[in-house]
Amino acid sequence: MLRLTPLTASHAALLDGASMPRKYISLGGWCGPALILGKMGLRTEAYPFDFSRVTADGLLHFIEKGFANGFYPPGPPPYRPECVGPWVLFRGQHTAFAHFDLNDARVQAHFRVKMTRFDAALDTPARPVTLFRTVTAHHPEEELAVVLELEAAIARRSPALDFRIVTMVHDQGLRADAVALAALSPRVSLWALRYHGAPSDSLLDRTHAAYETVVLHSIKEENWPAATTAAAAAAAAPPAQCHGRGDAVVACDGVTRTRDVPLADLTAARFPWRRHNNLALIDGVASVGGTCTGIGSTRMLEDGTVAAAALLLADGSQRRKCRYCGDATYHAAGRPSRTGRAFTDEEDQLVLIHLYKVLTGGDKVAAVEQLAQELQRGTYEVICRIQYLTNSSTKLMDSIDPTGESGS
Repeated sequence: MLRLTPLTASHAALLDGASMPRKYISLGGWCGPALILGKMGLRTEAYPFDFSRVTADGLLHFIEKGFANGFYPPGPPPYRPECVGPWVLFRGQHTAFAHFDLNDARVQAHFRVKMTRFDAALDTPARPVTLFRTVTAHHPEEELAVVLELEAAIARRSPALDFRIVTMVHDQGLRADAVALAALSPRVSLWALRYHGAPSDSLLDRTHAAYETVVLHSIKEENWPAATTAAAAAAAAPPAQCHGRGDAVVACDGVTRTRDVPLADLTAARFPWRRHNNLALIDGVASVGGTCTGIGSTRMLEDGTVAAAALLLADGSQRRKCRYCGDATYHAAGRPSRTGRAFTDEEDQLVLIHLYKVLTGGDKVAAVEQLAQELQRGTYEVICRIQYLTNSSTKLMDSIDPTGESGS
């Protein structure tokens, strides 16, 4: 399970989201922003992007056109989940969902509430809002080019809304936990984050300190004027975050990055962005159906092959393919992996304990994922074991058949 370093008592006392002058909302990328906001007392309501992967251009699509198309997986329900490592994923063109059963009517009802709440936060705001977004693109600069479009779309939709966007890019190899670059606009800040720990640690454990730094900086009104122009690049990075020759550079960590970054290069255009797939992929599989690079899900191409022409999607539209790799299957995960380890008696006991939670109304996906994490196995293995222990009398998900060839 996720392990978080507790906040200090002074921080916890300061961060009472209900009494703050602004709302703090996650625009996703992944679940990290929502989890940190919740841990710090700032997430007082649930929103649709809290615990989902979503591309930046997908966000733009939802803000401009609403949630009617593209939010859920393609085709009519029940939606088909896939077992990917320790996760059960429901992947749409722009989104991916783990941690809960998207076919559960209660989950869908909760999403409708969250969508309505998100629309109200933009259209009829009770308070100003600060939106936190983690970049998911393999090439960060591709997503950063969309962020200003996102800002413009929100401004067009709600001209009177007082909003800010905090944009964060993972794993940039600097010595400081988080370094502020020159703002993209007066209301859009940009941060480069460092990873701590080992690759085997959870992503949240590796970024927790960086996110806390960003949030604590971003909730202070006095910090925004210093980050409103490109000329304020040096001022945007607090002195404690700069190391090196007379603070002329921001120090590298010496491992992920081996060259310091001059302060003059702390802009979106000049910063030497590190590229990685930490959020574009999930266990080696494209995180969302519409793209394998974490960006560009709205720019899928029509599949002009003869075979595709004869196979329309459920809504009657032509099958499309990823513009980056040409995949026309929404990057189907394929056959799930197995550890090959035999289950022990202790593991079987744990499986049955969690199965009881499911049978008494608990979320099936959450239970399977928790088991997979605790047992260090894939979710497909866990589902197969439940079938075995119950003589196939317990079928958790109609669309995951352990006897099938692909198991996805």
